[in-house]
Amino acid sequence: MNIKQHRHSAVESMVAKVKMHLDDGVNVQSLNLAKDELLKLCSQRHLFPRSDFPVPDKNQIECFYLVYEDGNGEYALYINSALPCQTYRPHNHGGSWAIIAAVEGEEKHGLYRALNDDSVELLNEIVVKPGSAVSMLGDGIHSISAQGNAPLLHLHFYGKSFPKQGKRIEYDLDKGIAERFFLDDLDYIVDLR
Repeated sequence: MNIKQHRHSAVESMVAKVKMHLDDGVNVQSLNLAKDELLKLCSQRHLFPRSDFPVPDKNQIECFYLVYEDGNGEYALYINSALPCQTYRPHNHGGSWAIIAAVEGEEKHGLYRALNDDSVELLNEIVVKPGSAVSMLGDGIHSISAQGNAPLLHLHFYGKSFPKQGKRIEYDLDKGIAERFFLDDLDYIVDLR
């Protein structure tokens, strides 16, 4: 069996366990159990060689590699390979739960709650690095800021794939506004299933 086959088998096993944890509904407790399964997958670093998930060049800050998605566009697992300058303003995931765990590199996640249609309040900050992860329910809002000089290799696991996620909102903290955005330009995603 080659590395891609080993990775596919490990991912399928992880997804099956996550589905069992979430079978009775998605809540903080069941999502924490799912997060533990993703962390176990991340600990198998040999499954995620840089040769399969290269760091983008300076013309492209990041690349998402789709490695798993079920037939309904659910339980989508992406590998995010990014330069150490990656940042995202506070945003949600269109009603999808999300779990992000690190294989390589560190990023700080700000966790927010919506105050009204245009503003959010910072509740907590978590540094996601090897051995740690962050999870959000479907109404979760977070920002991302890469830390340090090392490139990122993080697993992003969603209840719905990017094309299936609903209306997404991004918050501009400087202007105090929220903007709806769509994931319609998905050319930064490489399908490796």
